[in-house]
Amino acid sequence: MEPEKAKKILQEQGYAITEIVSIPAGISHYIFEISLENGSEAIARFERADIMGLQNQRRDFHYNGLLSLERERNILTLVREEAKLPAPKVYGLHRTDSNTVLVVEKLPGMLWNDFMQKEDYCLESYLTSLKFLGRDIARAERVHFQQYGDILSKEKIEPGGITSIVPRLREMNQLKFQRAEAKKALSEKELKEVEHYLENILQDLTAQSTSHLSPVLILTDLHATNFLVDTQGKPSGYFDLEFSQAGVLPQELNTLRMNLFNYFNAQTFPLAEDAFFKGFHANGGKYSRENPINQKLECLLALNHLLASVTAYVGVKDGLRDSWSGQFKEILFTGIVEEKVDYIAIADILRPKTKQPKEPK
Repeated sequence: MEPEKAKKILQEQGYAITEIVSIPAGISHYIFEISLENGSEAIARFERADIMGLQNQRRDFHYNGLLSLERERNILTLVREEAKLPAPKVYGLHRTDSNTVLVVEKLPGMLWNDFMQKEDYCLESYLTSLKFLGRDIARAERVHFQQYGDILSKEKIEPGGITSIVPRLREMNQLKFQRAEAKKALSEKELKEVEHYLENILQDLTAQSTSHLSPVLILTDLHATNFLVDTQGKPSGYFDLEFSQAGVLPQELNTLRMNLFNYFNAQTFPLAEDAFFKGFHANGGKYSRENPINQKLECLLALNHLLASVTAYVGVKDGLRDSWSGQFKEILFTGIVEEKVDYIAIADILRPKTKQPKEPK
């Protein structure tokens, strides 16, 4: 979508725009930064009709939840008002004959990855920032739900009626298996091996008590370029929340280990995790890394995520990601054999694209 067309649509909705700039980000939306006559700035996100999935629906690739700007508006409001985290104020959700657009406050700060570059990849700055992040995740954990699933609003969770984490995880696994089979990401024998291993974990979880777990707010998609921090590394803006779940902390930890705790190397990984949990526990967060149930959940979610990565990069040929599917596949099956995932190896695959160093300063 061209900026002038977006500007016209927004003006028709009553926004007095002095400047509009396209932001080259996101595959599901056209995104624009706008300046208003009152001196404030905002972000406008237009749904892209050309990327709609089956039955004219957009669904996320981890949970198969329906995605919409209405859901995103509700989640932003929930995170801001219930968790007291810095999510943007919602200025308006507008539907026209041809477009749906969500207009929200532009939050202050810089992307976390830009902060790390500005700090010249300083280890102390890195750990301090993760401690702040742990504080915020503890605040999110205070928001409780009655069931597991996709958050459509505080009162509405889909698919509904799931009060145990095990069937929710089984749904996630089945989704990944179906997509892997459809794209021929693994051979029939390999897929059966992964299915068998993950189902055994689920059976173990079914046979044991998971009463210490309950559905809480998890943001689920935190990585180096999708949240803002201030000059001290303290989060100042969570804006990419459309995958947010009523889930369990291991789901959040899985994303953090895949994207942030493994940012450097094997030596800094435990330091990163310890810094996060220092902030988490200091702000009332409750989680035991030594609990065997938690460890099983962490393993299952990591392997589930790796299977999705193997599938996502099948057939990709762009000179950069040509071998990614095979590399993720190797980590997946090594993880099954060793019953642990090499998170640093995951980051190493991505480094040619992310440009993040292996050594902090």
